[in-house]
Amino acid sequence: MEHEIKSFTNAIGATEPTPRDKNYTLFKTLFKRSNYFLLNGKFLIIKISRSKKPFYGVDKDFIELLNKLDNYFLVLLNSDSQGWIYSKLEINSNISNSIWKLRVADNNYKINFGTLKDSNFFTSRTQFLEKIK
Repeated sequence: MEHEIKSFTNAIGATEPTPRDKNYTLFKTLFKRSNYFLLNGKFLIIKISRSKKPFYGVDKDFIELLNKLDNYFLVLLNSDSQGWIYSKLEINSNISNSIWKLRVADNNYKINFGTLKDSNFFTSRTQFLEKIK
């Protein structure tokens, strides 16, 4: 697991799914990397970018699978304490409006700095927790 993701998840109290969690088998079967967490019953996909102008990729198959859940969140970090957060509704709106475009070669939605909204930005872990409520 990336250092920044571990630091962030420890600070906010998010945990990797365990055998006691609903859908654990599904999560562990499909999600090989440690980018998937639970926080107070909410599912989080957490990505990190270290580029000066952040960019991210999110697998189309995972989005389609997670769309079966009531809600989930995509957290796009650019450090261990700041980044952007998007809800299921916002994720699907960005995809359907072609703001986040699918790159067929690797089946990932590409999320570039120019498509990240200021209203989704958080500058501290406390602000993140307020936005996820």
